[in-house]
Amino acid sequence: MTDWLLSGDAPAGFTLDRDTELRSTGEGNATVRYVGHALETEDMRRHIEAGKQCMRLAMTWTDRVSFVLTPSLALKRVAALDVLKEVADPTAVNDDEIFEADFTLMTGEIARMLGDLTDALGGEEDLRAAA
Repeated sequence: MTDWLLSGDAPAGFTLDRDTELRSTGEGNATVRYVGHALETEDMRRHIEAGKQCMRLAMTWTDRVSFVLTPSLALKRVAALDVLKEVADPTAVNDDEIFEADFTLMTGEIARMLGDLTDALGGEEDLRAAA
């Protein structure tokens, strides 16, 4: 994530959003948070050269799903964007049908997003080969 901030480029299919957290790896754990702020490459470079690493990075996948990624690969604040709501089933007539349609649509999108994110992070490790 730190490299993505330095270059200003996200992996293919992803964009960097306007929220991030940089934290010092040394004593004191100095932290800089950007919330709703343009992520300027030079600003990031100065903080990273001072020893800070990216601890949270807001991203969007194909204009469909937004989320915050952490170093432990946890996804926080996962949200469907309006483009997904536009393709929702217009024939659903009650709350249960609407929920089921939305859930099915979002599950499929998240599965595709996780595949792309896994590839962007270097792919899966075959643990059986290491044993």
